[in-house]
Amino acid sequence: MAGVDTLVILTPSNTRYLSGYSSTNCQIILTKSNSYFLTDMRYYLEAKEYLGNRFEVLCQDIKDSKSLIDGRKVGIENDISYGQYKTIAQLAGDNLIDITPHIATLRNIKTGFETERIKKAQSVTELAYSEVLKIIKENVSEVELAAYIEYVMKKNGCQIAFESIVAFGDHTASPHAHPSQRRLKSGDFITMDIGAKYDGYCSDMTRTVGYGRLSTRQVDIYNHVLKAQRLAIDKLKAGMTGKDGDLIARGYFRENGLDKYFTHSLGHGVGIDIHEGVGLTPREESILQPDMIVTVEPGLYIDGEFGVRIEDMVQITQSGVIDLTNADKQLTIL
Repeated sequence: MAGVDTLVILTPSNTRYLSGYSSTNCQIILTKSNSYFLTDMRYYLEAKEYLGNRFEVLCQDIKDSKSLIDGRKVGIENDISYGQYKTIAQLAGDNLIDITPHIATLRNIKTGFETERIKKAQSVTELAYSEVLKIIKENVSEVELAAYIEYVMKKNGCQIAFESIVAFGDHTASPHAHPSQRRLKSGDFITMDIGAKYDGYCSDMTRTVGYGRLSTRQVDIYNHVLKAQRLAIDKLKAGMTGKDGDLIARGYFRENGLDKYFTHSLGHGVGIDIHEGVGLTPREESILQPDMIVTVEPGLYIDGEFGVRIEDMVQITQSGVIDLTNADKQLTIL
């Protein structure tokens, strides 16, 4: 890879990608002749049991590992800390090469193994969504619903992929609202942006539902978001740029005089990290390729009134996409 003799991998998502194992102390050194996994006594026995047939598991720190670095050219990631960079430079000298793009290229394309884990995480996300709909009632708080969603995920063998977003009323106009003690009342939209993590892989889904009597304007905005999302899902395919993908929904909003309310990009890659790889953004020139998994999440946010977002995860194919999200997205009014 990139003409290097040794790879030193320190970022948690990349050590997870290469090993399948996660802890708070994972460091990997790969040479042409051996694969080393470094950790400490807290995880040594577990890591050795899990990785012993693929890595030589060592109870030591990277700073004590000069003897493991083989050759002159050492590949490192560009998102490590300055302290980590200095440590590797002291061990390897000045022959450091950024291999981040090469790892990103590998991680962009999901294997069948990875896709199955993302699908499992998504199925638990949808279960949590269906269960939380059953307990929504007037005066419930945002934090209460968020807590219940996360409880259902953990009960069904997953962790949360990110802090759940649950917002009511005019709070839904904030795309990444933090759940609060705000209480639900009739006429509110409820936005839930949620995701489970199964065996290290994330899912991501947003649904907006209504509670009680909604205004004509609320229903109209919801239908515009739904139409923009369906348009994007119908037209996305391998070979177009991320920028082209974003423009499908953005162009629809522009044609309808709503683009000023679309304040974020259309989507992002999903995998071990909740945001990774090629995205659907106004500046993304990278090409969409088969077996990338991205979100499609148009939204309209009207400050002081309400917001609507609908988000599915899709798998890119040569001719289109496979929608990995099965939860109903017709406007639900509770």
